[in-house]
Amino acid sequence: MKQTRSLFCCVLTSVLVSISAVAIPSTVDARPIVSITKEDDWKNGPLPQGVSKKEIEALVRTAMGPRDNKVRVRSVLITVNDKIVYERYHQLDSKESILDTFSISKSFVSTIIGMLVDDGKLSLDQPAPIAAWSNPNDPRSAITIRNLLHMSSGLTWKEDYLASDSSTIAMLFAPVASDYAIALPLESKPGTQFEYNSGNSAILMRIITDTLGGTPQTVSYIKKRLLDPIGIKRVDYQRDSSGRIVGFMGINMTARDQARFGLLYLRNGKWGKKTVISPEWVSFSRTPSPTFQGYAGHWWTHKILGSNASPSDFTALGYYGQYVTVSPSKRMVIVVNTAFEGSPTEQTLKARDLVQSLYALFPLK
Repeated sequence: MKQTRSLFCCVLTSVLVSISAVAIPSTVDARPIVSITKEDDWKNGPLPQGVSKKEIEALVRTAMGPRDNKVRVRSVLITVNDKIVYERYHQLDSKESILDTFSISKSFVSTIIGMLVDDGKLSLDQPAPIAAWSNPNDPRSAITIRNLLHMSSGLTWKEDYLASDSSTIAMLFAPVASDYAIALPLESKPGTQFEYNSGNSAILMRIITDTLGGTPQTVSYIKKRLLDPIGIKRVDYQRDSSGRIVGFMGINMTARDQARFGLLYLRNGKWGKKTVISPEWVSFSRTPSPTFQGYAGHWWTHKILGSNASPSDFTALGYYGQYVTVSPSKRMVIVVNTAFEGSPTEQTLKARDLVQSLYALFPLK
């Protein structure tokens, strides 16, 4: 398998040692069954009345910077009513660029869990089907799939990408990423506290893989149930050294294909006449969790978009400022990807300010 540069790998190289053996992605080509239009000729549409292209261009130009700017926004794509109303790439990128998504991958993993729930293979409130937790005397046996999706599993965790005692770093180096997370003890009762924890997502990816009978079957299922129906042509999966998809990061694709993923949720789970994922799962995905109103079912709620955001809007968010924002209130999807350069604070703030500013320019429908 071809090695590709992972964003986390770059961080960890500077902190610990090279992880070239860890970041081994797998490419999946998915021939579209139903697409926006044939191939990739996505129809363009006009900006809504009152939205200034000059204002958008000024914001994006500043965020992208000159050709030699490494600390840059790589792509901006906006759809309204299923048509692209704005699309721009930094000079070092294009619409064919496979872009790092980081934790946008978590929302992708949640979608596959939702499909398995729709198929009757899993249920939200069942105990997580993890063999190591099956003993009823083990307090982790109380962890449900809902808890994992809400980041309220209660597992001991340190979500830090630079510290030497980071749980995320340790998991990335583990031969089987999910095994590391599964082995951890509880620090709080499941379902009582929110703690952002990439291990929860790795465990969900493990549940997907075990439920479907292995990684090849999982890749085939995702292709058939998600990629093909909505026209995503290529996904690069990051795997651990055992060959399993890690899930908590590294499910990478083009900006246009990220927009397709967002549009699936904007359309309430439908693509054309086909229901790809149930409206009930879309509703769960964007409903604030009981333990933290800013987070839902592996998606961030409207609160991340600013104080005036509509409660119906939600976002898949990745490290260093990767965004897929879904706005039913504006019939809009915004995709922003940044380069993995500079400091995470600098890039995160740049992307956040850009997304919030773009979001504010568009009217409610």
